[in-house]
Amino acid sequence: MHGTAIATRSAVPPATEIDCIETNKVFDKCLVRDCLAAPTIFGVDIDPTCITDITCSDFTIDVAAPIIPTRRSTDEPGFVRISFPFTINYNLNISSRLTCAPLIVPGEPIEANVSNILLYSPEPLAYILTQQGTGDAPTPLENTTIKLEFIGECVEVDFAPSVPTVAPDATDITPIIGYYLVIKSEQVVQIMVLSRGYCTAPKCTDPVMDPRGDFEQRPIPAFFPAQRAPF
Repeated sequence: MHGTAIATRSAVPPATEIDCIETNKVFDKCLVRDCLAAPTIFGVDIDPTCITDITCSDFTIDVAAPIIPTRRSTDEPGFVRISFPFTINYNLNISSRLTCAPLIVPGEPIEANVSNILLYSPEPLAYILTQQGTGDAPTPLENTTIKLEFIGECVEVDFAPSVPTVAPDATDITPIIGYYLVIKSEQVVQIMVLSRGYCTAPKCTDPVMDPRGDFEQRPIPAFFPAQRAPF
């Protein structure tokens, strides 16, 4: 196994030059993980006896206001504190028996917050201006980026019949939502990298298929069913 892996790596051609590139450098990151009881969704238009499974999908988050990093004199130099509220949105996918229709229902938004996360985010040293084309004068580039990466899932979903007098033949659904939120502090920097020159132009895939040629390339199918083992 080791010999094969080493042989495969050595087949990669060596770098031909050293290039200076601009890219986003992650100076620090933090993973926030939490589990929340979502608000109950009342009166979903499906009989609870029809439901076979409920899953969640299409998770997004909204952050209504700018995230303002704050610095404290008691913290180490270059560190900031991050706090902000956000809203989790998602859909419920309700699977049902054959006699009932499946449903996709928007979940009730969940209010959550990040509080006092400490990240290394040094002050940019250079004042940067950029210009695209020749129509406008150079404009300042804000070289401090806060990036959020979010994954959500339904850890558990409880459901029960709605109150008959309020919503007959309907269901109340209460999900338990778990989420992972990565918060990153980034800046655009210049770094040197080993490279093999510019990327070559990719070849386009021919969308035209030759059914006869495809048929000629297929493996020959079995002419008889398989025998029962061990014969």
